[in-house]
Amino acid sequence: MPLFEMEATRSSRIRVFVRAQLPFLLGVLFIVGVALIAHPEGVGTPVVMAGVAITAAATVASVVIAWERLNPAWMALVAVADMLAVALFRAELMPFIPAVTILALFPILWLAYGFPWYGIVVAVIGAVFIIAFRYFYTQEWPKTPAEWANVFAFPALIVGIAVVVFIAARHLRRNSRRLAEVSRAQEDALREATDAEAIAVGILNTVNAGVAFYDKEGRLDIANPLAHQMVEMVGFSLDKPPYAGNDVLAADRVSKIPYDQQIIPRALRGENIDNHVEWLGPPEAQVAILASSGQVHSEDGRLLGTVVVAYDVTELADAVEVREQFLRTVSHELRTPITSITGFLDLIADAADPADEKLHRYIEIVIRKTNDLFDRVGDLLHANDTDKTLHVTPVDIAQLVATAAGNLTDAASAQSMRIELAGPPTLPAEGDAGHLIIAITELLRNAVKFGTPETTVTAGYALRGDRIEIAVSNIGPGITHAEQRRVFDRFYRTAYARSREIQGFGLGLTNLRAIVVAHAGHIRIDSTPGRWTTVTISLPVRLATDIRQGQPTA
Repeated sequence: MPLFEMEATRSSRIRVFVRAQLPFLLGVLFIVGVALIAHPEGVGTPVVMAGVAITAAATVASVVIAWERLNPAWMALVAVADMLAVALFRAELMPFIPAVTILALFPILWLAYGFPWYGIVVAVIGAVFIIAFRYFYTQEWPKTPAEWANVFAFPALIVGIAVVVFIAARHLRRNSRRLAEVSRAQEDALREATDAEAIAVGILNTVNAGVAFYDKEGRLDIANPLAHQMVEMVGFSLDKPPYAGNDVLAADRVSKIPYDQQIIPRALRGENIDNHVEWLGPPEAQVAILASSGQVHSEDGRLLGTVVVAYDVTELADAVEVREQFLRTVSHELRTPITSITGFLDLIADAADPADEKLHRYIEIVIRKTNDLFDRVGDLLHANDTDKTLHVTPVDIAQLVATAAGNLTDAASAQSMRIELAGPPTLPAEGDAGHLIIAITELLRNAVKFGTPETTVTAGYALRGDRIEIAVSNIGPGITHAEQRRVFDRFYRTAYARSREIQGFGLGLTNLRAIVVAHAGHIRIDSTPGRWTTVTISLPVRLATDIRQGQPTA
């Protein structure tokens, strides 16, 4: 706050009095005291008494009048009154007390510092008046150049001081305004940051997920209550290393996860974790979580920290487990009687009169439908077998494709369709022959099932670098982009299959993907809805050591 500036409060008026008028009053009392000793008869003169009266009136006015309610310029009248008092004192006491002129500095500095441009103008005029008044009062005018120099020296000095003070005051006001603006901006930024923090905390406490954020040094910055609850089940704290516990199991609910492979240690090492499943807590109170993590960077690429998010998916995991158990139970319970039915049908066919063609035709229909049902039960069993244990041997892809095509000869003929093979006579590779035949057969079965009658299904195979590609194409309804994202999901059936009541559980492609993934391969779908579809399997020519050794692969 500038030294002499008036603010719209009573305390500001008192502050200005103490800093501006009170020092002048004390100076006047000092000069009058000295005058009583050095020139007592001068104190009683009308001029000096008038100066004392004006000083007293100005002092009382500076305290009593509510200047803060008026325009600030009006308080300059107090400083003008002080300069008038100085002129009166100087007119009488100058020969005896030369220091009386110094009293002029108080009102002049006040005008130069505490008021805008008109303050410096009034100060200059006041300085000239203080010097000139004594000459009018005594009628003794300067006679020599030295005396005239003395006349102008004091005003010039006072004006110089006033100008310097005025410029300094302007700089101070400008800097004060800038400081006030910066302060307001900081307050606004702090308020916005506080509001943003409150919003973030509110969101964290509202979302149905455990969320923890660690700074770039690996120290916990913020975490919601649900995150704390999750780790308390395991027996560790979010803010204390090693950020891991004993009761943490893998998705199989059996394998214990080492400390350094648990979610938070991996995330703090910079790993990006996506939908990782863990079981937390003791056996009698386990909770399944689905966790993800990632690093957070600023706009210029600086690392800000790491965020870890975990959802409680216990109910979903339990529901999936119940479904898997149900499918396994139903599949096994159906497989046994179907096997018995098939056996008895063979016996009936053998016992039937060879001449009864009608009966044999019926028996063949029942056998075919029974085999279809047996295949559906097999699909249910395969749907649960997501972890494939491979028996890897050298295989000929050309022979496997031919075998799979032979399995679909009757189905293709029923639709007046042909299956064409395109590829070299032999194509050696490594893999599980049985699983690969199932996968290729499933591809061809779908191509026939969803193909346009009286068209051709093409099964091509070729070597592409160190990988083998098997591509099956058909002409038919195609697969939309939305459907391509879901065709490998269990029990998913396209709108085309549902609308035309095409048989199937929606499990064949799920089993196909599991087999391909087990062989370290991948699947690509290219399709134009309403025209054609090509599904391509890409497999390595040689499998990794762990796959060749028959380890289960998810």
